[in-house]
Amino acid sequence: MRYEWFLATRYLGGLRRQQPVVSVIAMISVLGIALGVAALLVVLGVMSGFDADLEEKIIGANPHLLVQAEGGIRDVEAVTRKILETPGIAAAAPMLQTQTLVRHGSESLGVLLRGVDPMKEPQVTRLPQLLKQGSWPPGPGDLVVGSEFAKRWGLRVGDSIEVVGGEKGKPIPMRISGIFTTGMYDYDMYLTLTRMETAQMIAGGKEPALPTGIGVRLDDAVRAPEIQQKLRQSLGFPYYVVSWMDMNSNLFAALKLEKLVMFIILTLIVLVACFNIIATLLMMVVSKTKEIGILKAVGATNGGVRDLFTIAGLLIGLAGTALGTGIGLSLCALLKKYQFIKLPADIYYIDRLPVKLEAVDVASVILAALAISWVVCLYPSWVAARLEPARALRYE
Repeated sequence: MRYEWFLATRYLGGLRRQQPVVSVIAMISVLGIALGVAALLVVLGVMSGFDADLEEKIIGANPHLLVQAEGGIRDVEAVTRKILETPGIAAAAPMLQTQTLVRHGSESLGVLLRGVDPMKEPQVTRLPQLLKQGSWPPGPGDLVVGSEFAKRWGLRVGDSIEVVGGEKGKPIPMRISGIFTTGMYDYDMYLTLTRMETAQMIAGGKEPALPTGIGVRLDDAVRAPEIQQKLRQSLGFPYYVVSWMDMNSNLFAALKLEKLVMFIILTLIVLVACFNIIATLLMMVVSKTKEIGILKAVGATNGGVRDLFTIAGLLIGLAGTALGTGIGLSLCALLKKYQFIKLPADIYYIDRLPVKLEAVDVASVILAALAISWVVCLYPSWVAARLEPARALRYE
């Protein structure tokens, strides 16, 4: 073991006995760094959890890619065959999406009505698998609604509701045949499903409306931008392709920026705590002035003395980082397992606090804490290295 490591551990180990005040400051440094690191890990875990949870719910309720054309798609079968020829595509199904008004009693609500092919829809989205009540597929004139929508009016499977549409825009009675729950408030409140032919009648005038798009499911949702570009080239005009990332780009960009800002803000907690390391090391330098003089007199270099106090400061930072990492990982595990923090779903999109701690986030927090600990050690170790042996030995 190099003498710098040996003396650094000896100095820190003897603080409580020889210098109780410096020992208290060192403990405050460790606890401050630990709290900062733990807070960083929990916040990053929650932010990553929000990202992952939203992605899962968005992908579950929507296709990975949506092929559309201005005015609707006329030759659905031919376009679908061409789409399925592209490598990486697992399934495709037509859909018709339109904004409409539903009525129950004296109340009305604007919703997104999605007409689907009942047999192909389970291959493209997970909505049929998310039914909590009723059964799939819906029959002619049936409507599948979200759990928040049903809760709003106390609806159950078999109840009737009116949908405004058709050639004359009159209310059309429809039966609730299923209720799904995605866990995302907007979908559970405003998304409704029916058979394609029913949606064509509601959205059309004298003639049935055309499908507005073809939903596409990929073997790997992460490859959406790559396959999106291939489809654009193969289909050409007048078709355009939108990915699930494009449809929610503002939301994910906001979450990414928020995660970065929270990391920067909470890193300041670690920085403030690390300033106590400066006080600890400077007080150690003052109390060990004679020892430093003796070390230099017997041949220790300025670099060796500098390394000695840098190591002492890093050990304090390492202790705080290790303690904070343990606390942060434990809190994340508890939040993930017991989910004891509930959220208002109409504000936060989801009804619970999700946690997903990624290895890159843990590594970033640990490296940031150790880097800050190293930086704050530079000045005290520089002061110690500049002490001249003769003056140090005369120090009273």
